[in-house]
Amino acid sequence: MEEKEKKEEEVVQEEDQKREEKPEEKELHELRQKVKELEEKVKKLEQIARNSNMRAMELQKELEYMRERYRRDLEEQRKFGYEKFALEILSVIDNFERALESAKLSKDFDALLKGVEMIYSELLKILDKFNICEIDIQGKEFDPYLAEAVERVCSEDHPPNVVVKVLQKGYKLHDKVIRPARVAVSVKEEEGGDKV
Repeated sequence: MEEKEKKEEEVVQEEDQKREEKPEEKELHELRQKVKELEEKVKKLEQIARNSNMRAMELQKELEYMRERYRRDLEEQRKFGYEKFALEILSVIDNFERALESAKLSKDFDALLKGVEMIYSELLKILDKFNICEIDIQGKEFDPYLAEAVERVCSEDHPPNVVVKVLQKGYKLHDKVIRPARVAVSVKEEEGGDKV
């Protein structure tokens, strides 16, 4: 009987061990599931990272292409930006050549003068078309941003520091002075008039 009791005791111990192992196995199984889920998440994140890196490389290439294209367009614009203006000026040159040829044949000064005046008018229209305009400074207070004083003139008719004579016209492109006017400026009598 002792043997039977021993066997029963061993069976009970085995069952106890099995009962004790079950929570460990369950925990181990749960940990394996967790590891599997985490590995799947890592794979997904690695794929997302690969896709993001590929997209970033594509965008970098596109940016480089756009920079190069912008540089080429800018260079081309600098090189050929005056084409329309040049074509307009060429028509003025053609008219000057016609006027000179006609003057050689006819020797008519009045006709030549009229032709040159018409060409001058055409040239002013072209300048206006391209937003190049004369700086109107005659009789106004001297502004060093618009003009260069090359002469001082004693004048009782004008207050000091007023443009009394434009020696060379100045021009603006839009609002930018591209050539300042060269002018004579009034001064008080005691300062005396002379070259600046």
